Amino acid sequence: MKFLPFTIAALSGLAVEARQQSADVVILQSSSLPTSSQPTLPREVARHILLQRTSRSRYGSDLRDIPNSIDTETTVEYIATFGKSPAPLFTQAESSPAQLVVILEGLSESTVSEVKDVLSRAGHKAAFAVADPPSATANNRLMTLFRNMGISSRSQCSLDAAINPFNRECWTGPSSVVKYDTAKSPETLRQLVDSLPQLERFVTSRDVEVTILLMPESSRTSKLDHWSSAAAGSSAKTQAQLYRRSSDAETVITDGTVTAPTRSPLGGASIPSRQSTKKPKAIPQCFASFDRCMSQTGNCTGHGECKNRYLDGDSTACFSCLCGATKDTKSKGDRTIHWGGNMCQKQDISVPFWLITGFTITIVGAIIFSIGLLYSVGEEQLPGVIGAGVSRTK
Repeated sequence: MKFLPFTIAALSGLAVEARQQSADVVILQSSSLPTSSQPTLPREVARHILLQRTSRSRYGSDLRDIPNSIDTETTVEYIATFGKSPAPLFTQAESSPAQLVVILEGLSESTVSEVKDVLSRAGHKAAFAVADPPSATANNRLMTLFRNMGISSRSQCSLDAAINPFNRECWTGPSSVVKYDTAKSPETLRQLVDSLPQLERFVTSRDVEVTILLMPESSRTSKLDHWSSAAAGSSAKTQAQLYRRSSDAETVITDGTVTAPTRSPLGGASIPSRQSTKKPKAIPQCFASFDRCMSQTGNCTGHGECKNRYLDGDSTACFSCLCGATKDTKSKGDRTIHWGGNMCQKQDISVPFWLITGFTITIVGAIIFSIGLLYSVGEEQLPGVIGAGVSRTK
């Protein structure tokens, strides 16, 4: 009888392990997802989907870390189905929507159902489920990977601010990843529900696509400490040394490390490392605040002022430069210069262009008309009276 309490405790632990929930993933995007039954994917495949969606360059991996329960071809199909749409190779691509991944931890079974119901009523059902969601430690390591990639920052914004892709205080580029522990911050769920109408406007206008990962509370103490089994046997320092050893080797991106894979079954082409090449930072169309607009555009280059595009009653702020005209005192006659562009940095020469073009067309037309008129008059025969008065001398 002494062993009875230990037996009960062991059986209870097995029961909790057996009742561990899967983690549902809801994807909010303007295009529709497949309406077939919701698949259940291994955590390694789900990790590749998150990385593909948030990658700021062409994503590639040899998928060496996927488990034996799923083959490479099927994995590629899932990534193509639930990942972001790839950019076309030979045509000009339209501006792609920003990518946001929201990881919500500590959700009870009833809370998961409520969140799924709210999102389902808005037209967004769960896309797929993670069969074996790892622990909170694994989530922290995954966030470390995103921070090393420059996608996530250490200072976290509130959820209602993080969903706004024009908020440059929360976004460092075209993709962002945020994680919230709802057990410690229960107000996050209320912010999600209250911000859903605004989020719907961003999704419908193709400003952002959102992937919400609902992590159940039962996964917090899971024995799985990594999202990728390939990273379980080595530390982040060891993995970093391996990736620095050769930039051309085929390797798997593992938690805590950032590399540029060279060949992938998804792309089928060599992908050079872009860490040494920094693209110039583009000026966004909208800024979240007046001060941000003034600082980023240099007071609209002194040729305009920042104005909110939307009405004052709208909850969404979109400040941009309203360009004006300036007087060029150095030229004779105080010439007026009109300005355009995102920062009012370009001269608007449309009016002089059309004046010169119109004047040129008018002059050329007048000359052609005059030559044609002279030619038609010269072709006419002289009157008969003039011809009769002219006689030949004998």
